[in-house]
Amino acid sequence: MIRRVALASVLALSIAGVVAAPVLAQSTATTTAASTPSTATHVELPAPDGRTIDVSVWPAAEEKAVIVFSHGWNSDPARYHRIIDYWTADGFTVVAPLHLDSLKHPRHAEADERSVFITRIVDLVMTRGYVQASHPGKPLIAAGHSFGSFNSLMSAGAVSVAGSLRDPAVKAVVAVSTPGLVPGLVSPTTYATVSTPVLLVTGDADLVPGFVTNPRDHRAAFDTSPAGDKMLMTFAGGDHSLIGVADAADFELMAATTVDFMRAYALDDEAARARLNALTAPEGVTIERR
Repeated sequence: MIRRVALASVLALSIAGVVAAPVLAQSTATTTAASTPSTATHVELPAPDGRTIDVSVWPAAEEKAVIVFSHGWNSDPARYHRIIDYWTADGFTVVAPLHLDSLKHPRHAEADERSVFITRIVDLVMTRGYVQASHPGKPLIAAGHSFGSFNSLMSAGAVSVAGSLRDPAVKAVVAVSTPGLVPGLVSPTTYATVSTPVLLVTGDADLVPGFVTNPRDHRAAFDTSPAGDKMLMTFAGGDHSLIGVADAADFELMAATTVDFMRAYALDDEAARARLNALTAPEGVTIERR
């Protein structure tokens, strides 16, 4: 059962912490792919603040674990069907809320940076609660793109203006194109308490005009979190839309590595861990571990 009292406390904490929150707008870069999007089922979750959260569910035929996915600012879950289809084919059910900032959200016009910061936190706490209730005993993974990746890292212990919202149920994080060093959001100590295994994916052309002017900023969660079970993949020429527009070879490498990472750390799969340890970077890709 979802613990409404705890969720209400999270909401109150978030409201109190975001009084001085910065503008958090992110790129609206598309994540299109040539394949036809798969169809998700939808679940409507009641939020403590009176909203209804639309949650897309892509079930895996032979479910091993569940990924709670957070989309980028102004985007929506269906745009990520390319990677979602890959994950579900490998046994990972994907559950993804539609955040208020999405251009497809019926209440998008009501959104501002502060309200979205709060509602994203609530969306993901509610969604993880739903997953734990409806998929009992299945390992939980957090994943996201752009600002959604920062929300996922918050569940792993990243400290934001809302304080620490670490969820011990999250076994691993896959974070693609994390926000850069955004003043008021990401500080030198933001990731100092992230001990959960994290795989970060970015590119050396991963820019967000007005927010990320140096692609190396996307390394922050890797460089400043405690060493141990951290991995970073950097693709030459990869931009903020890498997750959706990577060519076939880069996408296969990225997707297969995310699967092995999730298998290794959420399922204690020693064969997957061995593949990760033995993985060498092809030309145009850098792989780092710490």
